[in-house]
Amino acid sequence: MKKFAIVSAVALLAGMITPAFADCDTRKADEDKQAHAASKCYDEYLSRKMNYGADKDELRANFKACNEKAGCPQNTDLLK
Repeated sequence: MKKFAIVSAVALLAGMITPAFADCDTRKADEDKQAHAASKCYDEYLSRKMNYGADKDELRANFKACNEKAGCPQNTDLLK
């Protein structure tokens, strides 16, 4: 019984702590506000990129700024 209580307490603690670490994976945008913001940045970049005559350098700079504002500067690597 004592082992079960310890395992249960650890599982409960892990479940409470996990959402505190935000994730920038845009595939988890339904679950995470930070990922949702990063997903919006990527969607905006893609929609503007399709415009004829779009300034690619400006789009990349805007994408980078948007990701930094969302707290996901590593998502700028998606442009490569």
